[in-house]
Amino acid sequence: MNEDDLYRASSQYRYWSFTPEALASLRANTNSAASARVKAAIKRGGSKATGQSNGNGATNGAPYDETNGHESSVDVECLTVEEEAKFVRYYCTVCLQLSDSFDFPIPINVKATAVQYIKRFYLTNSPMTYHPKQIIPSALFLATKTENYYIALTKFARGIKKTSEADILAPEFIITQALRFTFDVRHPHRALKGVIMELGALSSGTGALLPHHPKSGAQLQAEMAQLPRGGSGNENGTIPERVSDRINRAYELAKGVLGGGAILTDAYFLYTPAQICFAALYMVDPALTLFYLSTKFPDAVLASPPWASGGVELKFVETPAVLAKLLRVLRGLAELLAGEDRAGREAKQELRRIDKKLYQCRNPEKMDLVGLNRAVKRDGAVEGEVSESAAKRRRVEREKERKEGEDLFGGDLKER
Repeated sequence: MNEDDLYRASSQYRYWSFTPEALASLRANTNSAASARVKAAIKRGGSKATGQSNGNGATNGAPYDETNGHESSVDVECLTVEEEAKFVRYYCTVCLQLSDSFDFPIPINVKATAVQYIKRFYLTNSPMTYHPKQIIPSALFLATKTENYYIALTKFARGIKKTSEADILAPEFIITQALRFTFDVRHPHRALKGVIMELGALSSGTGALLPHHPKSGAQLQAEMAQLPRGGSGNENGTIPERVSDRINRAYELAKGVLGGGAILTDAYFLYTPAQICFAALYMVDPALTLFYLSTKFPDAVLASPPWASGGVELKFVETPAVLAKLLRVLRGLAELLAGEDRAGREAKQELRRIDKKLYQCRNPEKMDLVGLNRAVKRDGAVEGEVSESAAKRRRVEREKERKEGEDLFGGDLKER
């Protein structure tokens, strides 16, 4: 079983990989369903508020429209799909900021997993139902557990202002349900480290080449030292002349891409971790990336050195069909990641407008998650009191368990 087979067997590929059309359709359906539920919940809330006779003949608890004598429909302007996407994207950046605000470090894999949990959650849930402020702390704490980075709940809650332990735990089961109990998130960070290690080996002439590769390690080492230092990756600063410095520079810049645009966009839903890794590297140093890919495709023929040192990107003279397809995917993904700086930084006025609109169209029945969680745990208990039916059901269950235990092991031993 190769790496591709392993990835295709993962829950990320089976449940959380989409085409752009399928992703847009899922979000549209979620928005439509949430809008209908919000309007129904607001109408129920209004019915309770006007449940008594209002003197106009409306005694059934429905809002009364004085202009025509009929029950009025709830006219609530809900968020659009685009507004929800902007709002969730903003709160994903808030999650990253929250991760950096603790007095203890949180690794990048935990941050990235938390953001993906939030993005996955809002594929089937709407901010109108569950506000991101309620979900973020719980998603981040859940990520610390699934990524095996232990932080005590008390210590974690203490690091977030005006947040109790109950606030963090209350949405946890709702989140795990939305995640379909699949907690594994495959990130491109380890792949990037592997590529950088291979580039380091190639630069020293000790790289492991594919069988029947037409060039030797020494030839590739010499070509690597002559790679052009201009082109589209040069806007991040001058590319160093020393190959080792160039590799280190590419690594640091690519890590920044993976820790920003890669986790904030829809890249995880649309591409594989390996594709995201190479796209990030391509963004910061195209020539270095193309050179590395040429070592994996012996049939690919690069333009012969010496290459121009300014403004000319490294190009292939002969490109196998598979490599040509891969390059198209990487360039398209690189555009998506680069566009995060333009799309992700929404104007504060726009976010305030969306937040103000959300205030008017939130589901009133889902605001108190702590209370809802307590009610579920206690079978509908109110103020800590268990209902009579729930108490009776528990007594029956305990008696049944006791009898089953006696049937299996016999009754209690008695002293003579």
